[in-house]
Amino acid sequence: MTENEFLSVYHEPEARQEKPSVGPGEIVLGTFVGMDQDGRPLVDFAQNPSGEPLRAISTLSLTRHQLDRTVALLFSAGDLTQPVIMGLIHDPLFALIDSTAEKASASEADVAGTETDSPPADLSIPKVANVDGESVVIEGQKEVVLRCGDASITLTRSGKILIRGKYLLNRSSGVNRIMGGSVQVN
Repeated sequence: MTENEFLSVYHEPEARQEKPSVGPGEIVLGTFVGMDQDGRPLVDFAQNPSGEPLRAISTLSLTRHQLDRTVALLFSAGDLTQPVIMGLIHDPLFALIDSTAEKASASEADVAGTETDSPPADLSIPKVANVDGESVVIEGQKEVVLRCGDASITLTRSGKILIRGKYLLNRSSGVNRIMGGSVQVN
């Protein structure tokens, strides 16, 4: 009698119950459903033993724009309660939506000065950033937006700086210079 056969015959029924698992290297398709309070991704999939979205680790950075996208999952040691997001599944519909949204954001930012007037979904991003150092660099591939209520400052890849708000005060204790190829007021 092998050790496994011995254990299955002589242990209590609870001890013989195994965790749900998948074969090594078996990819399971799931859905990225959100982030938990620590900023870790939550996923759900058909074989999910808990019935509730599970915390996952990920090989890629996920944002609110990828919510409800299909993801490829592997599982640590084959344990279905330990999902690892390996990647997003390409979907032509999402690619079309993403490209349309990017074009709309770019044209809206050129006209209105902001990407969108709706606040981003809360994905448990830290509420306060304390930076200790002599220099801080915030970099974006397409644009960087600082927004608070109706006020925003947008920096675009093409070199535009768009400042928008209900009331704008520009004050200097020294020289306040306005220079440009042309200067337009109203």
